[in-house]
Amino acid sequence: MKKINFLIFGDIVGKIGRKALIQNLSNLKAKYKPDLTIANVENLAHGRGITKKTLQEIKDAGVDVFTSGHHVFENQQGLPLLDNEEWSKVLIRPANVGPNLPGSGWIHLNIKDTRVSILNLQGQLFMPQDPSSIFLSFDRFWKEQVNESSKSIIIIDVHAETTSEKNAFANYVDGRANIVFGTHTHVPTADLRVMPNGTVQLTDVGMVGAHDSVIGFEKNSSIKRFLAESTAPYKIPETGPAEINGLFVSLDMDTHKVLKVEQIRETVAI
Repeated sequence: MKKINFLIFGDIVGKIGRKALIQNLSNLKAKYKPDLTIANVENLAHGRGITKKTLQEIKDAGVDVFTSGHHVFENQQGLPLLDNEEWSKVLIRPANVGPNLPGSGWIHLNIKDTRVSILNLQGQLFMPQDPSSIFLSFDRFWKEQVNESSKSIIIIDVHAETTSEKNAFANYVDGRANIVFGTHTHVPTADLRVMPNGTVQLTDVGMVGAHDSVIGFEKNSSIKRFLAESTAPYKIPETGPAEINGLFVSLDMDTHKVLKVEQIRETVAI
């Protein structure tokens, strides 16, 4: 039986998140033997977007494809990368936000002679930038980009705030998409499942970042924002334990049926 393996990581938060993944990815790859490794990078550069340096660091470590979310537009250094001829082949942003924003919402790759499409969407509930419906956006993608006769494998990063929107979407695309994983909340959910029509679903894959924190950010700076109703910048711990949250999926290359799924939750020293 021929199989194709995917290793997926949640939002990488700041330097401590980058270091955690860089120092441990080779061991994780040796264990899971992925054919494609994906990570969300919207918080890569000190919690806000990307830079060429930070993106190159995790690319060199072995990440192949980079999804993102609304914070990717907040770092001016990283915006040109979204349209860069080289980086745009592996870096995407939500497809359903402003059409005038840089970048593309999907890429198509050929992995082991199999067409693999990665789509990035941003939820509507409690999110900025007035994104269009993730449901209708997927339908447009399906109609315009998916050649059903090619038996594409479709992987979707749903960057959204609420579990209900992510759950509803996964049910909506069950049987059309192969893997639907959520990002943005940085908190891994306990609902990994293979849905009735074969789609792998995890409401939120979590993050790669500081363990002793509030969703990757320094505890006291986060608490202060709530107590003082402040918009002061978050701080990010630079040392201490870090958690690596991820998802492993193995599919049959011919039928695209799920062979194995596993949620990854590790705490490592940095």
